[in-house]
Amino acid sequence: MEKIDPQHDHLKLEQYCPGQQVSFKGNTYTIQRRTTLASGEAAVVLQGDKEQFVVGANQFFAGIK
Repeated sequence: MEKIDPQHDHLKLEQYCPGQQVSFKGNTYTIQRRTTLASGEAAVVLQGDKEQFVVGANQFFAGIK
Protein backbone atom coordinates (compact mmCIF):
# COMPACT_ATOMS: atom_id res chain seq x y z
CA MET A 1 0.00 0.00 0.00
CA GLU A 2 1.33 3.42 -0.93
CA LYS A 3 1.75 6.07 1.75
CA ILE A 4 -0.35 9.23 1.30
CA ASP A 5 1.46 12.43 2.19
CA PRO A 6 -0.54 14.90 4.33
CA GLN A 7 -1.69 18.04 2.59
CA HIS A 8 -0.46 21.48 3.65
CA ASP A 9 -3.83 22.56 5.13
CA HIS A 10 -3.99 19.41 7.29
CA LEU A 11 -0.51 20.13 8.63
CA LYS A 12 -1.37 23.78 9.42
CA LEU A 13 -4.41 22.66 11.44
CA GLU A 14 -2.26 20.48 13.71
CA GLN A 15 -1.48 23.54 15.84
CA TYR A 16 -5.20 23.86 16.70
CA CYS A 17 -6.21 21.22 19.23
CA PRO A 18 -9.69 20.12 20.32
CA GLY A 19 -10.78 22.14 23.34
CA GLN A 20 -8.81 25.21 22.26
CA GLN A 21 -10.74 28.48 22.03
CA VAL A 22 -10.33 30.65 18.94
CA SER A 23 -11.73 33.94 17.74
CA PHE A 24 -13.43 33.28 14.40
CA LYS A 25 -15.10 36.19 12.58
CA GLY A 26 -15.33 38.18 15.80
CA ASN A 27 -16.89 35.44 17.96
CA THR A 28 -15.28 32.98 20.36
CA TYR A 29 -15.63 29.28 19.54
CA THR A 30 -14.21 26.06 20.93
CA ILE A 31 -12.64 23.60 18.51
CA GLN A 32 -14.48 20.30 18.92
CA ARG A 33 -12.37 18.31 16.47
CA ARG A 34 -10.43 18.37 13.24
CA THR A 35 -11.92 16.50 10.32
CA THR A 36 -11.85 16.16 6.54
CA LEU A 37 -14.62 17.24 4.18
CA ALA A 38 -15.86 14.90 1.44
CA SER A 39 -13.80 16.96 -1.01
CA GLY A 40 -10.64 16.07 0.93
CA GLU A 41 -10.19 19.56 2.37
CA ALA A 42 -9.17 19.74 6.01
CA ALA A 43 -11.79 21.25 8.32
CA VAL A 44 -12.60 21.95 11.96
CA VAL A 45 -15.82 21.62 13.93
CA LEU A 46 -16.45 24.81 15.91
CA GLN A 47 -18.81 25.04 18.89
CA GLY A 48 -20.31 28.33 20.06
CA ASP A 49 -22.87 29.07 22.75
CA LYS A 50 -25.84 28.10 20.59
CA GLU A 51 -24.37 26.67 17.42
CA GLN A 52 -22.00 24.06 16.10
CA PHE A 53 -20.70 24.01 12.53
CA VAL A 54 -17.97 22.71 10.24
CA VAL A 55 -15.70 25.14 8.44
CA GLY A 56 -13.09 24.29 5.82
CA ALA A 57 -9.45 25.08 6.52
CA ASN A 58 -9.23 27.93 4.01
CA GLN A 59 -12.24 29.70 5.51
CA PHE A 60 -10.99 28.97 9.02
CA PHE A 61 -7.59 30.54 8.42
CA ALA A 62 -9.20 33.55 6.70
CA GLY A 63 -11.55 34.16 9.66
CA ILE A 64 -9.38 33.58 12.76
CA LYS A 65 -7.40 36.15 14.71
